[in-house]
Amino acid sequence: MFGRRHGRSVMVSGVLAAAILAAPAAGQQRGAPVAPPGPSLDQAMAALSAAQETADGLGVTLSCAVVDSRGDMIAMARMDGARFYTTDVARGKARISAMFGQPSGAMADFGNSPAFQSFNETMSGPLYAFQGALPIMKNGELIGAMGCSGAASQVDEDAVRAALSAF
Repeated sequence: MFGRRHGRSVMVSGVLAAAILAAPAAGQQRGAPVAPPGPSLDQAMAALSAAQETADGLGVTLSCAVVDSRGDMIAMARMDGARFYTTDVARGKARISAMFGQPSGAMADFGNSPAFQSFNETMSGPLYAFQGALPIMKNGELIGAMGCSGAASQVDEDAVRAALSAF
């Protein structure tokens, strides 16, 4: 009786192992993963340039970031004279805007919640629920976000708003 169960167990284990080992080979035949929707690099660079022109006109120095719909970086620029930490803040604002499809400033209440604090700790980089980033929409679909940092929050958002026409 013990031998029979043991034999059946070995057979089931062998079939399971074969299925697990075959899975990677089957997965490789699917082709390359599809990138999430997002602005092109050319669009991102044009938007960064437009934001810089706006900042120059206002007499401020900013860092700005453009991310895709998952919050992955497409392009970033730091103006001469902008503080070193503004790059991280601009990226964090853009990422939260992309992830939730809302302006980063609209996330302020959620940003103070324990749930957000726990969520933020699991991320590879911090998310900042401060005003200064806007989602990028194309044909009613979220394709990314852009965030700026370095001036007053409203000025950061104004620079982003001026740059959105590049998308």
